Amino acid sequence: MPSLVILILHDTSRFEELLAAWHDAGASAVTIFDGAGTRDVRERLQREELPLLPSIRDLLSGDDAPRKMVLSIVPDEAVDPLIKTTEDTVGDLMRPGNGILFALPVARVVGLREADT
Repeated sequence: MPSLVILILHDTSRFEELLAAWHDAGASAVTIFDGAGTRDVRERLQREELPLLPSIRDLLSGDDAPRKMVLSIVPDEAVDPLIKTTEDTVGDLMRPGNGILFALPVARVVGLREADT
């Protein structure tokens, strides 16, 4: 059964190197999203940097560091190598502010070529 590996990367300084490492570790294709986290919003609220009645745009905009979400459907045997190569590339994910990675089982996939799983 394949797995969906999701990485929410806070430290994007080695992002391109990470993508190459993921490919080498078994993620033949990835999907990438830009994002922002609620932790940033709470910190900004505590520092009172927002308008009195903030909109969603106000909450998610600003000078916060960019985040990347990287997703890939991989064979189960590629999950551990992806975790290892991620930490080898960007550092220990247990370090605050570095990122989080998790894998979910995928019961069914439609539209994914056999060579991609």
